[in-house]
Amino acid sequence: MSPLPAPAPDAAAAAGRRRLAPQVRMAQILDAALEEFSERGFAATTMDDIARRCGLSKGGLYAHFASKDVIFAALLHRSLAPPDWQEFPEPPIAADTRTFAQWIVDRLYAGLQERPAMVVTLRLLAAERNRVGELVQLWERNVMQPNMAMFADMLRAHVAHHGLPQSVVVREPWLAIAPVMYGLLTQMILGRDPAVGLEGLRSSHVELLCELLAPGARQAQAK
Repeated sequence: MSPLPAPAPDAAAAAGRRRLAPQVRMAQILDAALEEFSERGFAATTMDDIARRCGLSKGGLYAHFASKDVIFAALLHRSLAPPDWQEFPEPPIAADTRTFAQWIVDRLYAGLQERPAMVVTLRLLAAERNRVGELVQLWERNVMQPNMAMFADMLRAHVAHHGLPQSVVVREPWLAIAPVMYGLLTQMILGRDPAVGLEGLRSSHVELLCELLAPGARQAQAK
């Protein structure tokens, strides 16, 4: 994926002079930082580079982020954050397995609307893993692990409610999100959607979850 061009100096300066809402300004800074990290590498990028890219003074940048490590951590949270299951309505635990699976898939793929930023961040993470290992471990401990625990609880609750067998997806809930990772890696490595297309991947993902959660259902239908 080609990096976005840096804004022209006059446009960047004008953007920096405008008063923007904090959320808008922080998003602007993160966009600029992602471009700088991607072009220069994490180690070579300075706070001056990031400030220049988004048209801020260095002091203006420090008013929002204390260091480039903090900026990198914010990029991980923004671009690679899994769904926050607590933000959604109650999951349809008591619904049939297809409805439950569709609910999960819809929320997993909602995050892919920001795929370009996700893909660029993944590439950056792969390149800079040794330099930012502690940040990644902190993100995994504070974001990924709690999220996966909540996801596993939802799967167990659905299986228990319907008296379904304790299938492998309940023991290894990461299997339920593997198609999303496949889609992202295809985009990251090949620069395109999976061969089946994103909608085809979603549909197959629902089918996979149904079979993993209720493995006896297809056998019963076949009889």
